[in-house]
Amino acid sequence: MPIDESKLKDVLRNRPTFKVAIEQEIGTYDAQQKNPQFENGVLTYLNEATYGEMRDLVRDVGIHTDNIEFFNVGDL
Repeated sequence: MPIDESKLKDVLRNRPTFKVAIEQEIGTYDAQQKNPQFENGVLTYLNEATYGEMRDLVRDVGIHTDNIEFFNVGDL
């Protein structure tokens, strides 16, 4: 279905309104992407679950317990 040029101009002109409507009605993953605890939790899981050659790769990439700002319940 072709989109009319005037309709596209209207959408682009009112972009902030459409963006808010999309976030409210459909939802996005912005909250998960901006959550540092989730990222640090995944890195902690990766650090603790790897062994062998994968452990060497994780160490080469620079993922260590010292540089992950995540507190595990067991650590407390």
